[in-house]
Amino acid sequence: MKLGILKNEFDDNHLSWISACNKFNIEYKIIDFTSSNWVKEIKSEDYTAFLTCPSARQTLFKSLYDERLHVVNKVMKKFVYPSYEEVSVHENKKYLSYWLSANNEPHPDTNVFYSKEEAEEYINTSEYPIVAKFNIGASGKGVRILYNIEEAKEYINQAFGSGLRQSWGPNLKMGGFKSRILKLLKNPARIIKRVKVYSMVYNEVQKGFVIFQKFIPHNYEWRVVKIGESYFGHQKIKQGEKASGTKGIDYNEPPVKLLNFVKNLCEKHNFNCMAVDLFEDGNGGYLINELQCIFGHVQSYICEKDGKPGRFVFKEDKWLFEEGMFNTNLSYDLRMENILEILK
Repeated sequence: MKLGILKNEFDDNHLSWISACNKFNIEYKIIDFTSSNWVKEIKSEDYTAFLTCPSARQTLFKSLYDERLHVVNKVMKKFVYPSYEEVSVHENKKYLSYWLSANNEPHPDTNVFYSKEEAEEYINTSEYPIVAKFNIGASGKGVRILYNIEEAKEYINQAFGSGLRQSWGPNLKMGGFKSRILKLLKNPARIIKRVKVYSMVYNEVQKGFVIFQKFIPHNYEWRVVKIGESYFGHQKIKQGEKASGTKGIDYNEPPVKLLNFVKNLCEKHNFNCMAVDLFEDGNGGYLINELQCIFGHVQSYICEKDGKPGRFVFKEDKWLFEEGMFNTNLSYDLRMENILEILK
């Protein structure tokens, strides 16, 4: 077995895949998926599968990655993980809104306007606040709450004028800011990398369209993760205006109804690896806010029950909690176990 790691534009996003390959003694080769000879590299050896590292910072590289992955998976018929379908909805809020609507999946009402006139007509008749989103962007930095029509008009004028930018620098609303600064100061090389990322994000100008989403009142957002047959869940606590992008986590046990919802969603769409962020709709149901096949960790685990880390599994028609550390190496070890199971 030999795996190809499809490296994106960053120098370190693929390192967890390398660690997982080393742990399981699997041969691998790094392929720079942004280079001009990527097709030649894909064909150069008889790879068993390809490990994906979806881009999530700039539209330019997000488009590059998704287009090329479509060719590898759908045209060349190669096995990729996470799958093309999982990568395509990752950090592409326009496409995600279309996908959710087309599949009749419950989600906050979302509109994408390429017409300034249409956008202005929408804000004239909408209830406030309105959630405005960037198409691409992690940690909630591209999300803005518009509280009145004046703010909405200003937002639209900027979007259809000079363009919108995300703020430069770290997300100040995320928890643990002081500790993050101290870690950076101890590692000058990491400071250089972070400055590069901040610059890339700031230089990403969104122009000529807007994404407006209905505001769902909430104090927290559920995150439920599926990797293979393992399920994890916790609440992301609202800090300031939003729960997205915060480090506030409450390890409350996800309800059975929520686990069933995510299980059915993932099985219906053949998702093996997916983090689902959801709001409660106030009527006993759930609204899908985000789908991400690659996600970060605040701690070395992402689910606990009675203070003990673990996972949920569905066996004999019921959910069981298994204690253990299943999220080592940012859950890439568990992803690798899932790949090996699929390839059997």
